[in-house]
Amino acid sequence: MNSCLSTAPILRSRLPIVLAAASLSLLAACGGGGSDAVTAASTAPTTPAVPDAPQPYLAGSEELTAYSLLNAERGRCGFGLLTANTQLDAAARAHADYQLINNRNSHTEDPRVPEGFTGVEPESRVRFQGYTGAGGVTDEYAFYTSSSPIRSVRGLGESGVRALLNAPYHLNGLMSGYRDVGFAVRSTADVSRGANGAFVQINAAYKANVGPQQLAATDVRTYPCEGATNIGRILSNESPNPVPGRDLSTNPLGSSVYIAVREGNTLAVTNASIRDALTGQNVILRVPVTTANDPYGPCLSGCFKGNQGYIVADTPLQPGTAYTVSISGTNNGAAFNRTFTFTTGA
Repeated sequence: MNSCLSTAPILRSRLPIVLAAASLSLLAACGGGGSDAVTAASTAPTTPAVPDAPQPYLAGSEELTAYSLLNAERGRCGFGLLTANTQLDAAARAHADYQLINNRNSHTEDPRVPEGFTGVEPESRVRFQGYTGAGGVTDEYAFYTSSSPIRSVRGLGESGVRALLNAPYHLNGLMSGYRDVGFAVRSTADVSRGANGAFVQINAAYKANVGPQQLAATDVRTYPCEGATNIGRILSNESPNPVPGRDLSTNPLGSSVYIAVREGNTLAVTNASIRDALTGQNVILRVPVTTANDPYGPCLSGCFKGNQGYIVADTPLQPGTAYTVSISGTNNGAAFNRTFTFTTGA
């Protein structure tokens, strides 16, 4: 990551319209738009390869890095791979450029600010680029602020995705049942004007006539999962704030663990723990969050549905350390237990 960039990308996860205004005010207080999220990884890229995956982006590009990383993590943990889509790429690039040119940070665009405008809502913007008949669309981004022009976005494809994957409301979107995806990693240098900054923009969607990817009826999937490495260990900003009223910039959380069952099923988490795999020392956790106690629910999109939940450490975890997670609960009333080990990044 360039030294001119902030160490904590500001991440934005789409919320229902009723919550958007509140989210935007929080983002403005953080110095720019998007959901706040985590301290970016400072290590060199270590993206695992996706076997036999197509390479739809230019070799060495940040978009290829971001696509390969997200698909590898989804595939590893059983959430299904995403297909790169040029129309969603175009929507992601256009929205990132719109925000840079007009010094904005939002899921929405304003027709009264017309330069680069392609649609108010994500659904309109993907349709503008030719992705029609969408049954669901998500709009996620990490925004890096800068006090001077950004001359390189090297490393942001990985650090942006890693940050998003440790912020529960973003993690929710990125591990949901979408089928197609588009990426854009853009900075002020690409548009030659506007605010100093860079965006890692992701649009994922599925067609209504195909439907979303679905877990099996008895599946209980998590992210991270067994063998996951370089997991974010600090959650220093996210909007919506997982703990309303808590200043994550001065009192950050640790690693987040997402839990999902098949859409339409009901998830309940009855017990959860994270402990140092070497010493056995327990990590202090927040109360597990499901749709029953999500501070931003119930909603149609953006918050946790009945089949989703998460746990999060109350304080940052140690770098380069293996942690064992144990989760028990019910999937549509059937008891489950899951135990796995992941390793934090440096």
